[in-house]
Amino acid sequence: MRFAIFALALPLAAADFRAGVARVDITPPVGHEMGGYSARKGNATGTHDPLYATVLILESGGNSVALVTADLRSFVSTRVGDAARQKFGVRTTIISSSHTHSGPLTWEKRSAWYSEAEDKMIDAIGKAHAAMFPAAVEFATGRAYLGFNRRKVVDGQASMWWRNAEKLPSHPQDPTVNVVLIKDSGKTRAVLVNYACHPSLLGPDNLQYSADYPGAMKRYVEAQIPGAMCLFVQGGAGDINPYRDKDPDGFQAVEEAGQTLGKAVVTAMSRAKPVAGELRTTSEILEVKNRWKPQEKIPIGWTAGAIGSALCFAAFPGEPFVDHQITFREKAECGNSMIFGYSYSAGGAWAGYIPTILASVEGGYGADYNTTVEVGTGERLVDRAVVKLFELRGLLKELPGLGND
Repeated sequence: MRFAIFALALPLAAADFRAGVARVDITPPVGHEMGGYSARKGNATGTHDPLYATVLILESGGNSVALVTADLRSFVSTRVGDAARQKFGVRTTIISSSHTHSGPLTWEKRSAWYSEAEDKMIDAIGKAHAAMFPAAVEFATGRAYLGFNRRKVVDGQASMWWRNAEKLPSHPQDPTVNVVLIKDSGKTRAVLVNYACHPSLLGPDNLQYSADYPGAMKRYVEAQIPGAMCLFVQGGAGDINPYRDKDPDGFQAVEEAGQTLGKAVVTAMSRAKPVAGELRTTSEILEVKNRWKPQEKIPIGWTAGAIGSALCFAAFPGEPFVDHQITFREKAECGNSMIFGYSYSAGGAWAGYIPTILASVEGGYGADYNTTVEVGTGERLVDRAVVKLFELRGLLKELPGLGND
């Protein structure tokens, strides 16, 4: 059963954009319980590099989206989006977590820090909204090889392959680096990077807060593009590990991987092309069964958006496998398409791992254990997103003679 939350498809006279960016430090205090590894023993002892929430607001006509990218494992909050709508008139808020495994537990064990983080995100949205400017949007793609598919399938059965320092071939994987540029009178003000790979170069022995490789990538890009803020949005990384997963030289591996991705981003920027069209979004809740308790329902809120037919995205609150990202790009029939994994936007539950049907048959971590949603949930989400994007772009028409009786 599906429940519509809201659908924004406003006819706009022009596709002029306004944008705003802001950043806030959301690092918890020392001693907070960390997330990412059940094998980790002990709470945080310090901060290697701060954890940030970086906000990009994009507005076109009567529609607006606030993208809150956070250096966190996951973050579930309806309060942030409600406040953004009530205080600043922002129609849609997406909280997208990088999924660093060296951050705090968040919604799983709420604390004073959690509420403070919500407050800081709301404040950052307000600052971005107050400092909006006329903007141009550009898009580019590149390639980077940081990770591999951690599911090794032999004779139809998957076993887990956590680390691949030798960089042996794996399948499927997607090295695509998506880059969205927000410019103000020709100057780059924001660089949004979308890429699929687990931030788990730092293992359970690490007790210092760190944004892992996405943080290193952002530092590199911002050093190369003075005055710009870099945002990272995780892709369909549910089954993609870094080659140097849980590396003994963790922080060195983080810097090297971040710079590799950062160089791919900067190179891609030189090929960026303008994006034109009307910004439109739609959100809904898709209700699915609990795989292990079919009598229980899991509501999954998600959002899709498009700028004309030039740029499309779908934001899902969980860990989609990389095949969903590849399939979405093929089915969306948009100039450029992105999946935003680990992204909470429209209420409901955190979906956890979202495997493909085939992976569910083959088994393995996140496919036939440590996953909750019913088999086929990912395919349903992708198909719903594609249909909604066709509707937003005016590509679905009423059949003649129907609805006229």
